[in-house]
Amino acid sequence: MSKPTSTSDHLDADDAAMLLLTAGISKAYQRLDYMIVRNFIGGALVSVGGLVTLLVKGGCDGLSESNPAVVQLLLGLVFPVGLVMSTLTGGELSTGNVLFLSIALLQRKVPLWRSVYCFLVSFFANLAGSLFYLVIAHYGHILSEDPYLTGTIVFANDKVLVPSASTVFVRAVGCNWLICIGVYTAFLSRTVVSRVISIWIPIFTFVAVGFENSVANMFLVPIGMINGAPISVGLFIWKSLLLSTLGNMVGGGFFVALVYWYLYVFPADGAKDEIDMGNESILPITEPSTVAPITQIGNRSVPLSDSMESFNRRNRKFRLMSHDANSVSPTDASRSGANSDTDEKAE
Repeated sequence: MSKPTSTSDHLDADDAAMLLLTAGISKAYQRLDYMIVRNFIGGALVSVGGLVTLLVKGGCDGLSESNPAVVQLLLGLVFPVGLVMSTLTGGELSTGNVLFLSIALLQRKVPLWRSVYCFLVSFFANLAGSLFYLVIAHYGHILSEDPYLTGTIVFANDKVLVPSASTVFVRAVGCNWLICIGVYTAFLSRTVVSRVISIWIPIFTFVAVGFENSVANMFLVPIGMINGAPISVGLFIWKSLLLSTLGNMVGGGFFVALVYWYLYVFPADGAKDEIDMGNESILPITEPSTVAPITQIGNRSVPLSDSMESFNRRNRKFRLMSHDANSVSPTDASRSGANSDTDEKAE
């Protein structure tokens, strides 16, 4: 089903959902070394945002007592820098991969075992990248003096010791709901600026309200532990990693992946023929996989590596046809119609 070319700066929600499906298949079948490197870099870059967050938090100690809401807003403003850098440069996070892999799994393009395998690789590569950047921050003595050192301890305690287990889980659900909405809206965008804004808004929101992100906790809590927070390794794994990861999976997998798969991908199975890219091509999602999995476009099964190329080729052809049709004047059209009638009578 062809659609007229749009001059807006965003895709339709159903087109973006189909791109999420294509990206999910690509991520699931990418090479293992690519998967590890991308997720390692993703974890490290998110830790950059965590480091800036701790600097702001520690430096606003007096303001935290007099006006804590202002501090939370400031933390929300600075934390997304790492996630934006990760997204624009091809980094991956286990929190976002919940969305991609769940849609591909729901559409039966990726088996369950591969979805679990890819998520586990993503999770532990994120953890490795976060801990690597923690070493840089620690031995760089960025947070080694007060008020920043005490700030890291207070921040870690507030993450692990203060909230109950159920509170951590519920906050994690709300967190990845917003993160995956940010990923989805980023796929609606055609330009870098609109993509950055699309990511920034939901990330700013979840940080400002105090939700739990399992990948962010991989940096924020251990650096507090190194600086003296009374948190055991077991408690960190249970509360900051396991519970927050389970909540993130529910928030992203159920409230985003399942909902928008049901609304846009499931009804379009076998009926979607074209994604209109407009006058600007979509920003790159990931490098092509060496494996060419099969994806469904319309009633045809085509290799995933050819799907985006075929989308662009059909879209260019459609625009040329539309241009030719618009360049014909009404007089020419009527003359052509008259000539056709004469030819039919002659026959």
